Amino acid sequence: MDCKPLPFNGTEGAIGLLHWIEKIEAVFAVCECPPANWVKFATATLEGSALSWWKAQIQMFGLETANATAWEDFKDMIKEEYCHRDDIHKLENEYYELKMVGSEIETYTKLSNDYAALCPNMSRPMYRRIELYIKGLAPEIRSHVTSANHTTIQPIVRLAHKLTDQAVEEGRLPKRISATVGTSSDSKRKWEGSQSKDANPTQAPAQQRKTENNKGTQQQGGYRGSYPKCNKCNRHHNGACNKGQCQRCHKMGARSQGL
Repeated sequence: MDCKPLPFNGTEGAIGLLHWIEKIEAVFAVCECPPANWVKFATATLEGSALSWWKAQIQMFGLETANATAWEDFKDMIKEEYCHRDDIHKLENEYYELKMVGSEIETYTKLSNDYAALCPNMSRPMYRRIELYIKGLAPEIRSHVTSANHTTIQPIVRLAHKLTDQAVEEGRLPKRISATVGTSSDSKRKWEGSQSKDANPTQAPAQQRKTENNKGTQQQGGYRGSYPKCNKCNRHHNGACNKGQCQRCHKMGARSQGL
């Protein structure tokens, strides 16, 4: 892992700030940064309005005192500035109401992990996180996970995934949407590709019959009415044929003269 975390400039909102804190703490652990240097290291990544805010703290307390701020106190300070209580309360409500949809256990687990990191007051100690994770599981598997009585999150997650797979196989849960999306898209592309090459082989039976009937109609002359065909004028009509009749005087054999 790179020991230079992403910067924070104060415009990322509550979630952006909490993600920044989470990532920078991971960097501290990997790089084995001494706790006494955490604030100094973290504030070196501040930019924009966040950097201006920190400079104001230095002016008030002095550089040495500001850098010596305990990490937990620093987090409280920057949260108070950029992460309002209303934002935190909204995240906590979303975490509490989080539910597994259908058989999408992977999506549910990822969201649960994200909220646990963003809302530590609700996910610590571990039993709180476990309770929230189990509470949001599908009813078809929830009681089985509860009865296992695991005390850490990893075996609970593995068991939930296993039970979800079994429930899908037994038809108690629907198939995963993510597992069928690719197949549907592939089928659509194949359908559109075959139509672009030759429309007739992929036509529905009714449409194909309609096309064939139209072809037959064209071959038969296009007339589908009930009048008989006249042998004199080769047209379809009823009654006496008026071929050769003058259009002005209506006498047979006469020819109309131009004006």
